[in-house]
Amino acid sequence: MTSPANSADANAGPDRSDVALPTAAATVFESARQTLLMLRYRRVLWYLPIALAVFGALTFVLAGLVHGRISGHDLFCIIAWWGLGTVVVPWITLFLGVQTVHGEIEDRTSQYLFLRPVRRVPLLLGKWIAITLAASAMAWCATAVLFVAIQARADLWPDGRQPHLFWSFGLVLTFGAMAYAAVSVFFGATFRRPLAWAAFFVVGLQMLTANLPVSAGLRQVTITDHLRRMVLDLIEPDRGLAHALWPAERDESLVELSDGAFRFESGSPLVSLLIFTFICLALAAYRYACTEYESRARD
Repeated sequence: MTSPANSADANAGPDRSDVALPTAAATVFESARQTLLMLRYRRVLWYLPIALAVFGALTFVLAGLVHGRISGHDLFCIIAWWGLGTVVVPWITLFLGVQTVHGEIEDRTSQYLFLRPVRRVPLLLGKWIAITLAASAMAWCATAVLFVAIQARADLWPDGRQPHLFWSFGLVLTFGAMAYAAVSVFFGATFRRPLAWAAFFVVGLQMLTANLPVSAGLRQVTITDHLRRMVLDLIEPDRGLAHALWPAERDESLVELSDGAFRFESGSPLVSLLIFTFICLALAAYRYACTEYESRARD
């Protein structure tokens, strides 16, 4: 016969202290998967096919109007950099990242996740990976639409089409999405008004600092500076295109290559960008793991 004590122990259920926490890798993977699934409900993504179609049509018309004044090579590089590299990719990535992280904090759905037997840092890393993947996919799609639209004007390519331009900008914009996603999760985990801080970061710190004749040390805190140096290293532009992509840089910084192309003395922009991304992720992880968000007063 079972004793009352044993019966009580049997009805008590398993001891939760014996429940193993999911591994960090499993948490990161599941967080990334769930975030990608939730992104399907973001209306900004619903309009993406329409926006890409309009973007391609406008580019095709513009390419027809500039015949004889600019080559297809230069036109693609200028639009890809100033349109996608400094406006579209930064804004979309920051918006998606802020909404993904801060949206859960604002509506208090994050409290459900925090009560689960998972750690916060892998959760945040999974969200960052998902935002990077989504923004990178959009960047590749936009770059492909731009490239096809300009390629359709065969008269702009007297020396033949140059597919390496597509791969170069796609790769650079992928690294840009990675860095901007790190900034977005930091803003989302830290500030009450992260979109306002994101606007200041893009307009005040990125566009102004990176495009004004300021010190190289100050430009190191921008993503734009590192991405542009990567672009210049990959496409090796002539002097005219180099100044179109970086009008504020002095001629003394240009180094002439053996084939007549030019590039800027840049060191290792990829390493600098990776360090910048790691610092932003470390700060975001610290804030996300240590902040008691429920203690904030409701707006």
